[in-house]
Amino acid sequence: MPNDQLRYSKQISDQGRERSVEVRRERAALKKRLKAGEIAPADVLNDNGNVAAKIRLFAFLKSCPGVGAAGARTLLRALGLSETKTIRSLGPVQKARIVATLDMIANGVRVDRVAEIIMSER
Repeated sequence: MPNDQLRYSKQISDQGRERSVEVRRERAALKKRLKAGEIAPADVLNDNGNVAAKIRLFAFLKSCPGVGAAGARTLLRALGLSETKTIRSLGPVQKARIVATLDMIANGVRVDRVAEIIMSER
């Protein structure tokens, strides 16, 4: 009897591990599509699916075209948001501010200039 319980828990553990690897791959594919410009950042932010919901803001911004790692940190500081915050935990106003910020960057405004604009609005 104890061996059956061990086998059962190992099977559940293996299934959980496989599912978590699958979810990480889906998140990586989404970030890759975002970086390539195949999907708009606003679509990722407003997606109600579980894949985008657990992406951290730093990883999301870093994956946006024209931002990069240093730019992501700069924007997060200017917006007053934590790097570890997830997309799911954002409110509608925060999402709108991020979309507006990314629109400015898409229109050719440099990240540091966008951060200055955001800071001056506070």
